[in-house]
Amino acid sequence: MKAVLLVSSNKYTGAAAAAEHACRALHMAGVEASLVFVGGNNLEERLRGFSWAEPSLRKERGLRDFRHNLAVLRDAAAAADVLISFLPHDHALCVHSKAHRTTPVVRSFRNPGHLRRDPYHRRLNARLSGAMAANSSMAKDIPPVLRKGRPVATFPVPLEERFRPGRDPAAWRERLGIPAGAPVAGMIGKVARGRGFDLFLQAAATLDPQTHLIAIGHGEAQPELEGLATRLGLTDRLHWTGYQGRELPALYAAMDVVVYPAVGSDHGHRAISEAQGCARPVVAADLPGVRDLVEDGTTGKVVRPAPEALGGAIAALLRQPALAIAMGTAAAEAAELRRMPIAGPAMAEFLEGIVR
Repeated sequence: MKAVLLVSSNKYTGAAAAAEHACRALHMAGVEASLVFVGGNNLEERLRGFSWAEPSLRKERGLRDFRHNLAVLRDAAAAADVLISFLPHDHALCVHSKAHRTTPVVRSFRNPGHLRRDPYHRRLNARLSGAMAANSSMAKDIPPVLRKGRPVATFPVPLEERFRPGRDPAAWRERLGIPAGAPVAGMIGKVARGRGFDLFLQAAATLDPQTHLIAIGHGEAQPELEGLATRLGLTDRLHWTGYQGRELPALYAAMDVVVYPAVGSDHGHRAISEAQGCARPVVAADLPGVRDLVEDGTTGKVVRPAPEALGGAIAALLRQPALAIAMGTAAAEAAELRRMPIAGPAMAEFLEGIVR
């Protein structure tokens, strides 16, 4: 089986990360898979040198670029047994290029906002041969937007091998100037409004004043959040790392507890799996799909998305290091089922059922 995965993005975030990880997982299952994406940014930089990565889509600045992308989709459909789209625009390209007439198209729905029922999106969704959901909550909402009988399955973002226990927690703590033995809570995400950093800081203000905080990410809201941290008295123990890629496993190791207070653009909650793969307990807001990954009381804690609830759960784990370690160990064991060698064959089996 040959699969072509499509993501009309040039940045390594959200759906593009999910598409790349799915492509790698399918390779491990023996599927001939390629990833077609928009060139010219950090996604191309990340994937340079991989024969299966094809930056052949263009950022659409006009009709010429749109026509080019339609031609790319027609060529992809001619060479593939199945097309998998990850964003609304690449889904639309599949239909407008008429690729769906020759090749089954499967949509990976990553955000509930994409489950639209207006006439245009009903037309797009009617051309789908199946769908993959980012989480089980979304999977329940997908069938009404598809033609009756089209298969739907839930696939968490396949977990990269590099997220493993065993990294030295002292390395980044020393680099950031965190005192030895100090409790540490952290989070990762785009530093933007609505991404939960404000909840993280408000929750942190309720913790023991010896607790240090690691914030991973970058974005336009950082000055505003730094002001909030100042008002809350957190500045001296709040450590911004900026955007991190290769260093993520070591940064997770530096945390005693990882906090997930709000969803990002992709509702597969990839950061939870990454932290769990590194044997870190996660305190997560009770958002759709979170309980697919976090078993409350066993691999972490699931609470209301409110500062008091988050702060109470974080404090409970920081006060009981043995419990936090036990939850992290259980989390790492649970995350094994989401690793690429297991996720790939499950995804391949689903796709083969559509192709047959």
